[in-house]
Amino acid sequence: MNRCYTLSGIMIKTMSNRKEFLKQSSLLIGMSLIPGIAQTNNGSAKQPVLPDRIIPQGLKKGDTIGLVTPAAPVKEKTFLAAVRKVESLGFKVYYLPSVLSRYGYFAGSDQQRADELMHMFANPEVQGIMCVRGGYGTSRILDLLDYSLIRQNPKVFSGYSDVTAIHIAIGMNTGLVTYHGLMGVSDFNEFATGSFMDIVAVPKQKYRYPYLRESETADNPEFDKYTIAGGKAKGLLTGGNLTLLASLAGTNYEPDFKDKIVFIEEIEELTHRVDRMMIQLLMGTNLKKASGIVLGVFSECNKDDESSFLSLKEALSDILVPLNIPVAYGFPFGHIDNKVTIPYGIMARMNAGKNRLILLEPTAS
Repeated sequence: MNRCYTLSGIMIKTMSNRKEFLKQSSLLIGMSLIPGIAQTNNGSAKQPVLPDRIIPQGLKKGDTIGLVTPAAPVKEKTFLAAVRKVESLGFKVYYLPSVLSRYGYFAGSDQQRADELMHMFANPEVQGIMCVRGGYGTSRILDLLDYSLIRQNPKVFSGYSDVTAIHIAIGMNTGLVTYHGLMGVSDFNEFATGSFMDIVAVPKQKYRYPYLRESETADNPEFDKYTIAGGKAKGLLTGGNLTLLASLAGTNYEPDFKDKIVFIEEIEELTHRVDRMMIQLLMGTNLKKASGIVLGVFSECNKDDESSFLSLKEALSDILVPLNIPVAYGFPFGHIDNKVTIPYGIMARMNAGKNRLILLEPTAS
C-alpha cells in the first residue's frame, strides 16, 4: 500500500511502512557481498577490476524524476522551486518526505540519505534521479550504498559539486554512466536545459559541445577561454569538483585518471588553495597519466589573501604545463548558470588549442 503525503500542496507517494523499507534496504545492502564485488577492510564495495560499462536508458517527456538530497539540507521554498523547474521540462516529480530532513549541516543522517538514494534506484516507477543540491556530505554515504542494486537498476543520475563523490563511486563499482549536470538548485535556462536534454534525452552518435559565456563577465578572467597546453586527446570522461577529487585521493574511491580526459571545476577557493589541491591530485593520484584535462570555470577562485599572488591562470599553468598533455581552460561547466552536462564514462575527443570537446558515442541508450 502507498500513502500520499502533502507538502505545500504537492502530493507525493512513499512506502507506508518506513521500518519495512529500512529492513529491505538493509537486506539489499547485504547483497553487495555477492561474488564479483570485492569488499575492502572497511566494508566498502570497491572493484579490483572495473565492471563493464552500462549506459542507462534515455529520459523522455512524462518520465518520473526522483529528487534526492544526498548532502546538505535544502529549504522548503528552494525545494518547491526545484520541483517546478523539473516539471517545466515535461517530467513528473517524485520524492520522499526525507528530502527535507535536516541533521546539522546534512539533509538527514548518513543512513537516511543513503536509503533515500537507494530507494530511487530500486523503485521501478522512477526513470531518472536528480540531486537537489550539493554542499557537503556525499563522501560519508559511499560505504552505505548498494552498488550491486544500482548496477541491476541503471538509471540517469544527475548532479555536480559534492555529488562528484557519488559519480566516482558509482562508476568505479558499477560501470554505470552518470551525468555531471543539472541539480534542482541550478538555473534552468535555455542553454543549460538544452545541454541536459541533448545528453540524457536525445543523444546523438556524435556531439560537439556548444559554448556560451556568462553575461556580464567580459572583464572577469575566470570566464576567459584559453589554452594552457596545446594538443589533442582522446579518452573516456571522468572528473568533477576539484575539492572532492582531491579528498578522494588515498581512499577506496580514489579516481582513476589514466588515459582519461579529466574535467575539473571549482568555486570560491583562494588561488593558493586551488594550487594546493591540484598538487595533491598530482602527488596522490595518477592524474599525470591522463590523456588530457578540460578545466571548467573556476568561479571566484582568481583571488587570494595576500597582497601579491599568482593569478589563477599562472598557477594552473605552472602546475599543468609540465605534464605535457593537452589542457584547456574555460569550458562551460561548473558552478555557473550556462552549464553543459558531461557524461562520466563516455568516449570523447578534445582539442585544447580550439577549446573543443566532442563526444564520440551516444550518451544514453
